[in-house]
Amino acid sequence: MSLKVVVVLVAFVGVIAAQHYYQPQQHYQPQHHEEEHHGPVHYEFNYDIHDDHTGDVHGRKEARKDDQTQGEYYLIDADGHKRTVTYHVDGKSGFIAQVHREPIKGYQAPQQVHKVIAAPVHKILAAPVHKVLSVPVHHGHYY
Repeated sequence: MSLKVVVVLVAFVGVIAAQHYYQPQQHYQPQHHEEEHHGPVHYEFNYDIHDDHTGDVHGRKEARKDDQTQGEYYLIDADGHKRTVTYHVDGKSGFIAQVHREPIKGYQAPQQVHKVIAAPVHKILAAPVHKVLSVPVHHGHYY
């Protein structure tokens, strides 16, 4: 009998929660705005990272003037190849890139140092299980 009460209570809470979180579907009305025009855009940046400790080697440079962007980035892949990606964007043409990979002579991947710190082991006491509820499983096809 108590299982039926629990099932009814859970169903009741589910209905209340569904009513609380349900919001009627709102219809989207597209807004037509004139495209905002900003002043000319111009920037340049670059950076290079070379960390011997972690083996992180990568860099990037990019320049933009109005609707034209040109750039390049590179990184060292785990297999010892240098990957260089050169890209450009002209107006609304999209991102156009060329990828070049070349092996690095004498490349050795950095050796990782693994430090293990042992923590004291404590006994974990579990509370005894007094009652286990089982749910019947129906095998078959549902349509």
